[in-house]
Amino acid sequence: MSVYNFFSCGVFLSLLTVLVVPIVFSLGLVGSGSTLVVNEFFVFDSLAYYVLFLVLFLGVYSIFCLNTFLSTPTVLFLSVSLVFSCFCFCANHAVLFWVYYELSMLPLLYLVFRDSPYSERFIAGWYFAVYLLVTSLPLILILLYLSYINGTFFMLSWQNDITSFYVYVVISFIFFTKVPLMPFHTWLPIVHAEATSIVSIYLSGYIMKLGLLGVYRCSAFLFNGGFWIYLFFCCVFSVCFIITASTELDGKRWLAFLSLAHILVAFLGFFVCGSDLMPLVFLFCLGHGLSAGLVFGVLWLFYDVTNSRNWLLLKAGVSSNSLLFVVILGLLSLCSFPPTLQFFCEVGLVSQTSFSLFGTMFWCFYLFFGGLIPLILCGHILVRSEGVEHSIYNVYNYLFYFFYLITWCYFGILLL
Repeated sequence: MSVYNFFSCGVFLSLLTVLVVPIVFSLGLVGSGSTLVVNEFFVFDSLAYYVLFLVLFLGVYSIFCLNTFLSTPTVLFLSVSLVFSCFCFCANHAVLFWVYYELSMLPLLYLVFRDSPYSERFIAGWYFAVYLLVTSLPLILILLYLSYINGTFFMLSWQNDITSFYVYVVISFIFFTKVPLMPFHTWLPIVHAEATSIVSIYLSGYIMKLGLLGVYRCSAFLFNGGFWIYLFFCCVFSVCFIITASTELDGKRWLAFLSLAHILVAFLGFFVCGSDLMPLVFLFCLGHGLSAGLVFGVLWLFYDVTNSRNWLLLKAGVSSNSLLFVVILGLLSLCSFPPTLQFFCEVGLVSQTSFSLFGTMFWCFYLFFGGLIPLILCGHILVRSEGVEHSIYNVYNYLFYFFYLITWCYFGILLL
C-alpha cells in the first residue's frame, strides 16, 4: 500500500507539473499582476495560480499519502472542502463567491465535531461556528448591496468610489475574522488544539488564505493609504504572538500562534507591494501553507508514536535519522530558512519597507523572534536525541507526505 501511494501520488504530481504548468505559463498568467478571465463567472490570476497549487498539494498529498489513517466519510468531507476552495479562489460572481466561501469551511467545522477525540471539541467547534456563521449573513448582504449599486454581480467590474468608504471597511473586517487578524484571532488556537491533525493542516494551509482572498477581491484599494493604525497594532501583536508561542508546550497551539504571526506578513504585503509585486504576497501564502502542513504532519506522526503533544515528550518520537531530518527541515521552514519560498518573499518585502523606520523596526523584531523560537525548539530536539534506524511504527506514508512538501517548500522557487 505504501509503495502504491508513493507511485500514484508521484505520477499525479508529474502529470500535473508537466501538463498544467507549461499551459499556464504559455498563457502569461504568472507575470506581474496578470489576470485572465476564463469567463464572466471565473477569473484566473496570480492569486488563483499560487493558492490553487497550495490547495491541490495539501489535498492530493494528504489524501493519497495518509488515506489509511482517514475514514471514508472524512475523506469525502475533506474533498468537498478542497473542491469548493478551488472554486472560491477563482470565483468572480459575488453570490457564487459567497457560496463557495462558506462551503469550503463548513465541512471542516463538521469534522471538528465529528472526528475530534478531545473533550473540549464542542467548545472549539462553537468558537469556529460563531465566527463563521455570525459573519455569514452580513457578508452576503454587503456583497448584494455592492452588486446592486454597481449594477453587476461580477466583482472585477466594481468601482471603488461608488459607495461609502465605511462599507468597504466593514467587509474588510468581516474577512479579517477569517484570516484571522487581531482582535479576532482567539478562535484559531482553540480550534487547532481540539481539531484533528488533518483539519489543522487544512485550516492553516488554505482556510486562513480565504480571508486574504476576500480582502484582495473586494477592498484591496483601501491599503493604498488607509488602515495604517490597524496595521501598526497588528504588527505589534504579531511579535507578541511569537513570544506567546514560546510559552506553549502543546505543539498544535504553539504552531497556531506562529501561524497568527506569519500570516501578518501577507497582510503587510498589501500595503507595501504595488500591482507589480502583488504575486509576491500569494507566493508567501503558498510557502506558509506548505510549511504549516509539513509541521502539522510531523506533530500528527509524533502524536501517534508518543500519544502526547507536549514538546518535552515529543522528542521521544524521533526514533530514526530520517525523522530527525524531517523535524529539522520542518522547523527551519518556519524560520524562513533559505531556500524556502518564504525566505525570498520576506527578502522582497524587507526591501520594499526599508524606507520606513517603523517597517525596519518591525522586521528586526519579527525576524529575530520568528527565527529564534523555532531554532531553540530544534536545538531542544537535537540535544540528547537517540537515533535508530528501525521502528515498530508504520511511518512510510508519513515520510512520503513529508518528502513531497519538503520538495516544494525548499525547491518550489525553482519550479514555480
